[in-house]
Amino acid sequence: MLWIKAWHIVFMVTWFAGLFYLPRLFVYHADCEDRAGHERFVVMERKLFAIMTIGALLTAVFGVWLIAAWHWPLTELWLQIKL
Repeated sequence: MLWIKAWHIVFMVTWFAGLFYLPRLFVYHADCEDRAGHERFVVMERKLFAIMTIGALLTAVFGVWLIAAWHWPLTELWLQIKL
């Protein structure tokens, strides 16, 4: 069960790291003036967005798996706040 929780946290960190880095890529992209740089940033943004999407989906999958496996009642306050 700890492996499920560990993967949930790993993918959540991946997702949120991408959320913090993607706006920075947009700023660098906006400052770029050459064509090659523009194309490079488009590729970087798409790849990061794909990684973020996978991270978000797997975070949700492992989170639901944790709830289903431990049979947590949804009456616990901390779980309600998190969800």
